[in-house]
Amino acid sequence: MQPWPVPWAEMLAGGCVAVLFCAPLAWVLTSRVLDLFAFFMAQNALLIGGYFFLGVTAWRIEPVARDILRGGSLVVAVNALGFAVLFLAMGTTYYLARSARARLPALRAGPEEYDARLTWFLRAAGLAVAFVLCLPMAHAGVIPMLADDPVAARTAIQQSDIERALYNLGTALMPFVTGGLLLLCSRHPLRLLGPDGWIVGILLLIQLLSGNRFPLAIAFFVTITLVTVERKWPRPLLAVAYIAFMFLLTGASGFTGMLRQDRGAIEGKNVVVASLEEAFVGDNLIDTRDAAWVMSQWDFEPLLGQTYLGGLVAMMPSGIFPLKKQWHLGLTGIRIVGWDPEKHFGLRITFFGESFLNFGPAGVVILGLIMGCLFGTLLRVMHLISAKKPPCLHYSLKTVILMQMCMPLANTSDAFTFWAMGAFVFLQWMCIDLPFLYKTNHGNELLRA
Repeated sequence: MQPWPVPWAEMLAGGCVAVLFCAPLAWVLTSRVLDLFAFFMAQNALLIGGYFFLGVTAWRIEPVARDILRGGSLVVAVNALGFAVLFLAMGTTYYLARSARARLPALRAGPEEYDARLTWFLRAAGLAVAFVLCLPMAHAGVIPMLADDPVAARTAIQQSDIERALYNLGTALMPFVTGGLLLLCSRHPLRLLGPDGWIVGILLLIQLLSGNRFPLAIAFFVTITLVTVERKWPRPLLAVAYIAFMFLLTGASGFTGMLRQDRGAIEGKNVVVASLEEAFVGDNLIDTRDAAWVMSQWDFEPLLGQTYLGGLVAMMPSGIFPLKKQWHLGLTGIRIVGWDPEKHFGLRITFFGESFLNFGPAGVVILGLIMGCLFGTLLRVMHLISAKKPPCLHYSLKTVILMQMCMPLANTSDAFTFWAMGAFVFLQWMCIDLPFLYKTNHGNELLRA
C-alpha cells in the first residue's frame, strides 16, 4: 500500500477504465447486440474510475481517510490482474466455441407458441412480484422515497426476515419480468395500454418508491439486450446508445442518491452537473473507496471461502441460520472496518475484492478464469440466438437470466439473486419447455406404436 495518488496505480486504473469501456464496445459493434456483459464491464469502468476521486471520497470518512488513500493502489492492482485473466479466458472460450461451430438445439415448436405461453407466465410472475415488493412497505406503513428520511424508511421496511427475503426475491426477478413484457410491447405497441403495460408501470413505480435503484438499472439493461437481439440497430446508433446509457446510468445514480439522502442539494443547481458530480464524489460509485477502506483495515488473514459459504445459504432466513450474517460479504466488510453490522447494509469491494479477501492472488486468478469461461460461452450463445429468425423471446430471456446469474459469483452479497433467478428459470422451464417436451415425446411414442 502506498500514499495516494501513485503514478503506476493511476496509469493502471486509467488502462482498466479504457479497456473495460472500449473492449465491450468493440464486440457490441461487431455483433450488433448490446448485451448484459457489455453493460456490466462498462459499469466496472466507472467503479474503477473512482480511484481518481479518492482525494474527495476518502475524506468523507475522515478518521480513516489516510488509510483509504493508501489502500487504493492495492485495489487497482487486484482488479487489473483479475480483468486481464477474465478477458483472456473469455476471448479464448469464445474463439473455441466459434471454431467448433457449436449450434443451438432445435425448438420443439414454433417460437410464437413458446412466446404465447411465456406471456401468461410473465403476467402471473409480474403480479406476484408486485405483491412481494409492496408487502414490506404496506406492513411498515412507509414509502421510502416519499418519506422525510428515505434511509431510515428503507431500514424500517427491512426489519422482518420473511418480508425482507420476499422483497429481495422481488427485486431479483423484477428486471426480467419487466424486460420480457416490454419486449412483447415493442412487438405490438398497443400492449402498453393493456395488462402488460400496466404490470410494467406498476413494477417500475413500486421499485422506484422502495428506494432500491439498482434493479431499475438492470431492468433497463435487460430490455435493451432483448430488443437488440431481435432488431439489428445501425452500428453508429449502437455506439451512441452505449455511451448514452452509461452517461444516463451515472447521472441517474447521482440524482437518485441526492433524492434519497439530501434533496436540498438539488436546489439552485444544474441538475445534470449536480447528478454527475454526486455520482462520483458522493456515496454512489464508491466501490473502489470502500474496497480500499476494507483492505487498509484487514489483517491479511485469508477468509478461506467464508463469504462464499454465506452465498450458498443466502436464501435461508437469518432466524433459521444465524451464521448467514456472519458469512455475508457486505457485513464482513463492515466488521473488518469496525462498524456495527446492525446499522449498515454492507460494503461493496469491487469485482475481484471478495476473491482476494478469501484466497489472495490465487483467488483472483481462479475467479477470472471461471468468469471468463462463463462470459465467453454465454456471449456466444447470445450471438447465435440473435441470428435466429423468427426470434424466440423465451430462449432469449433464459439466456439473459443466465448471464445475470454469473454476476453474484463476483459479489456474494447479491447471492440471493442467484438463487431467485435459478428458481425462476426452473419454473420457466417447467411451465413452458416441459409441456412441449412431453408433447414431442408422447407424439414419438404414438408414431412408434
